[in-house]
Formats: sequence, structure tokens, C-alpha cells
Amino acid sequence: MNYIRHQQNVFAMMDANEKLKPNHVSMYISLFRIWNWNRFENPITIYRKEVMKMSKINSTTTYAKVLKDLELHGFIRYHPSFDPNQGSKVHLSIFDTGTCPPPVQNLVPLYKHIKHIHSIYSNEEVQNQSKTTDMNEKKKKAFQKPPIEHIQIYFEQKGHPSTEAERFFNYYESNGWMVGGKSKMKDWKAAARNWMLNVPKFQASPPKTTKAQTTEEKESPHKTFSGKNYSEPL
Repeated sequence: MNYIRHQQNVFAMMDANEKLKPNHVSMYISLFRIWNWNRFENPITIYRKEVMKMSKINSTTTYAKVLKDLELHGFIRYHPSFDPNQGSKVHLSIFDTGTCPPPVQNLVPLYKHIKHIHSIYSNEEVQNQSKTTDMNEKKKKAFQKPPIEHIQIYFEQKGHPSTEAERFFNYYESNGWMVGGKSKMKDWKAAARNWMLNVPKFQASPPKTTKAQTTEEKESPHKTFSGKNYSEPL
């Protein structure tokens, strides 16, 4: 079978049929893809959830109606199994005969539950692509230090002065943007909201005196030092 001429003939028939809608076209293309994965062998086994996802059809009622319409117009023969674990059988009608290009050899299976779905990529390439995707997702989720201008804008939106935003920035900049000194920050806006809640506590707390200041206050300015020889020159 020449699948290019087959597709051209199918699309020409669909264009001429005003009863067929975009759902019918997307459904047929999905069935054709599975048929291609199975080396154009009839019948093919389909699973409703998978085909609905491929066809971008969200309603099971629409799914069943579209399959019946395609069968009514002669594009397929549909044999429902009524068992989600078994899958239904679909026989695609052939609208062109001829030679078909030989299939690509040494292909790697992509889906375990369907026997003849393959990829032109090697196992190593598929694994590398998966690792690259995972790394990119982790980078997107990683915390990024916000500019101080963004923090100032956020504080002003919440009714706090920019000076408070600078205190917040300087504090976390000095400790490497660690929460509690242990965990790496994940959401600076959440940390900023907690900071704002504690602003009244910061303002109410008296300034802490150092140990040196306390010692000086205890010492009397007129304290005498026993044992000192005042006859010695200064």
C-alpha cells in the first residue's frame, strides 16, 4: 500500500463530506498513527483513554459517536470489546494499493503495552533526552535570588516601606538565602510575608545591650583599685 496516496484519498473524501467534522479528522489521524506503528496490519487494537488523548477528545460520548460515524462512512470497521483491559479492534479500509516503502529496521519500542510502537532513536538517545528534560525541570524549580527592586515593590504593595525591604534583603543576602539557617529558601514572597508579620515584634523589642556595655554600667566610675602603687609615675 502506498500510504501517501492512501492519505491523500482519505482526506479528499473527508473534504467532500460535509457531515465530517474536525473530531472525525483527528480521530482518523490517531487511528492511522497506530496503524502505522503496527506496520499497516489489520486489525489494530486501540484503548479508549489513549486514543482520546491522541485525538484531543474529552467526551466518551463524542469518542463513541465519532468511531461510529467513521464506520458508517466506510473509513473503518469498529469492533468494541466493552472491556477496558482488552481493548477494541479497528480495521482500517485501504483506499490505495501499491508498493509501500520498507519499514525502518532496528527500532526501539516506546510503549510496552502496544507491541509494535517504535522510535527511530536508540535506547541511549532516549535516556539522554529524558535526563536532559529532568535537569531542565529541576533548573526551572530551583530558587533564584530576587532583585532588591522586586522586593521593594512587593513590600510597598503590602503597605511596608522600602527600608524594610532593604532590611529583608540584607538579612537573607548575608546568610545565603537560608531559612532558619538550615534550609535553602524556596519562595521569597512567603518569607517576605512572614517578615512583615514579625515587623511589629521587631519594633517593640528593646535594643539588646552587649556584654561589654553591661559590665561598664556595673563598674563605678570612682572604683578604687587595691594594691596599686600611686608613687609610680604614669
